[in-house]
Amino acid sequence: MSMDQRMYDWYFALACDSDRGKSWMKMLLLVQMCLGLLLASSVLANNQNVKKAGDSKFKVGQKWSYRARPGEEASYFIVVKIDNDPNLGRIIHIAMHGLKIKNPQSPNGLSETVSHMPFAEEAIEKSEVKLLKEKVELPDFKEGYQLWREAFDAGRGGIYTITVAEAVTVMETILNH
Repeated sequence: MSMDQRMYDWYFALACDSDRGKSWMKMLLLVQMCLGLLLASSVLANNQNVKKAGDSKFKVGQKWSYRARPGEEASYFIVVKIDNDPNLGRIIHIAMHGLKIKNPQSPNGLSETVSHMPFAEEAIEKSEVKLLKEKVELPDFKEGYQLWREAFDAGRGGIYTITVAEAVTVMETILNH
């Protein structure tokens, strides 16, 4: 069994060990961590394509629409944090709302929010975004961010370099596999 598989199994056990009301949220965090593991090698191999310094149109607290999956046209994301990494450049952390992710762990079978997803700025720009509001209240993202940060700092987490809609589809596929 590989180290990545053991980490996945550990995170899965952690997510399923909590009370039912929070287990689906932890499952989404788990999926995000697993995707980070899967995408880390791709990101590291392609980091020359990620923007580094300079001005950004993305600011913490902004609400954006993006080219969504069919049936999720009303979904949007909020920029919750921005990090500047010396190797990967600007990392835009977002929270998603208005989704319809099939999720067997959720009481109604769907997840409508994801509290934290880290993206390369270039991936967000490829998502055909449109600014909806300059400043909104930030959702609670700190637990998901902290889990990602610990994995990222240990070399076990990455960032999305695909579009927002593609990342949502990958997350849904993993949740239902």
